[in-house]
Amino acid sequence: MKKFLAIIASLLPIFFISINQVNSLSIADFSPTLDKAVAKMGTTEKKVKFLRTFSDSLTDPSFTKDKNAKFFADLREYSLNMLSVFEYQLEEEQAETSSKNQTSSNKTTTTTQKISKSNLPHLSDNFSNINEQKIRNAILSRHNEERNNVWVNPYTYNLDLEWSATTRANKLANSHKTSNLHLRNSWDWYYSYNSILNRFSDLWIKFPANIKWASSFSETIWYWGYKCSKSDCTDDVITAIKKTWTNLIMKEKASNGTHYKAASMKHFTHMWAWIAIDKSNNRYYLVIHYWVGF
Repeated sequence: MKKFLAIIASLLPIFFISINQVNSLSIADFSPTLDKAVAKMGTTEKKVKFLRTFSDSLTDPSFTKDKNAKFFADLREYSLNMLSVFEYQLEEEQAETSSKNQTSSNKTTTTTQKISKSNLPHLSDNFSNINEQKIRNAILSRHNEERNNVWVNPYTYNLDLEWSATTRANKLANSHKTSNLHLRNSWDWYYSYNSILNRFSDLWIKFPANIKWASSFSETIWYWGYKCSKSDCTDDVITAIKKTWTNLIMKEKASNGTHYKAASMKHFTHMWAWIAIDKSNNRYYLVIHYWVGF
């Protein structure tokens, strides 16, 4: 605890917290002070540098094994959410600066040819013997039933962007991977918000501005055994979805884990999803994308 106070004192001189106060703090108590401190740091680069140092410091065993470990873990998650926002902002600022620094003699304009949806994977690439709408309804209804239980507005299913989940699911099925399913680059940590954001950018999907320090989207991925040789596999796919919902998402409800949190996140408003099959391993991959809407 004393080490934590020393780090806070060195990184955020405006924090004067006694040991007794820390013992009773929650993130709701602490976050406004952290928000104000970061806001005063001037440049985005300084904010990013500070938040990286701050979040890294909370991985020290003296915090992870402390009796207040839950508070420190929540604090680190909160600071990482802030960090992801400012890292993205910094990338945009750097790109804008780079664009402005181009010489005025360069008058060539390159038009990026966007990929037509017709050239992207279709739902029929995954299955030829299912009722697509029935499966969409099954995914959406499970989410909205739980959101209703916790007094959160229902999700709207965004059919126009479903191809992004289809693209990702197909890629995973073709890769046969069973670990690090979120990774875009080999050097990423397990869930790199910015790398996933860049993956969406490659598909010309730009998410709206983040809401304060909350993310504007999230991605849930799951794989499990699956096999169907029937003339209609709709019910088998829905059963697979139920396994995902029970074993991944609802299993985390008690601890408010990241997958459950995404499914029930109050500020998220839209979702879309799809499943792809790795037939060689009798395995399905479910990809769900959530976001705040337009």
